[in-house]
Amino acid sequence: MKSYHPISFLLIAFSLSDVPVFANAVLSIEEAAKKGFVKLFIKSKGGYTGEVVEMKVQNLTNRKLDLRIEAGRRLDSKQQNEQDILVTREQEIFVNANQTKWFNVTGMCCQAHNNAPTIKHEYFVGKLADSTLIKLAMYIDKNKYYSNYSAQQSVWVVSDDNSIGSIDDSDKEVKNNLRTFVSKLTGKVIPPYDVKYQSGNDGSAMGRAVCIEGVFDYSLPMACHSTMAIYNERGEIVQLIFENLQSNRGEYKHYYTFRTKDLPQGTYYARVNADGMLQKEMKIEF
Repeated sequence: MKSYHPISFLLIAFSLSDVPVFANAVLSIEEAAKKGFVKLFIKSKGGYTGEVVEMKVQNLTNRKLDLRIEAGRRLDSKQQNEQDILVTREQEIFVNANQTKWFNVTGMCCQAHNNAPTIKHEYFVGKLADSTLIKLAMYIDKNKYYSNYSAQQSVWVVSDDNSIGSIDDSDKEVKNNLRTFVSKLTGKVIPPYDVKYQSGNDGSAMGRAVCIEGVFDYSLPMACHSTMAIYNERGEIVQLIFENLQSNRGEYKHYYTFRTKDLPQGTYYARVNADGMLQKEMKIEF
């Protein structure tokens, strides 16, 4: 029977104890940091959407590490008044033993009412976001909407309860795809109008809805004088679109802009009256 020297066995056991438990597996970046395998430095490159974060990974082990940063991870801003970043592109990063490596992280802001991230401001590695944001991040990753501002608006619909009407795009297919996906994800109804929010292009927090734009279709059963107005929940007119317009019987489509900047958030109603009789009503929420 073959025998083993006790000292040799102890040396082997000691050397194995230095190897990270998951040295041959893919580790999440959060797990690797928690276990002390890596040291991270994460900073903003500025901007809302795209390659907006730079991450430095220092491998503290004597083994090559295979790391993953997941689509759906939420990088936590160290500045409480600046937006966190939702990672929207999954990546695997290989870092050799004792190596330090820099790489860009693709993501989107996910706190619409905080300020835009400032260049060089730092983040914690954070945790995975809630399930709806994870699903949306994976959808963005799958469709490669990495720098698409409509996808960014979709994130704010989920993270900040913005209107689905804020998801807009010159490419109607992209717009419809995102609106449909977010509607199924959140249970929100797709509105028949677009909602424009204050841009926040100066780096400040995104403001309130400034206007709503849409096409209101209605029919008139007879020649009449028609009026279209927006009403609040108390039945008061907050904006007159047109008044006593001489109209013939028929089908109509009217483009309108509802200015909302100075109005409280809530429910409003677009109504068309024919000679004082209600013909059609549409609910508007922002």
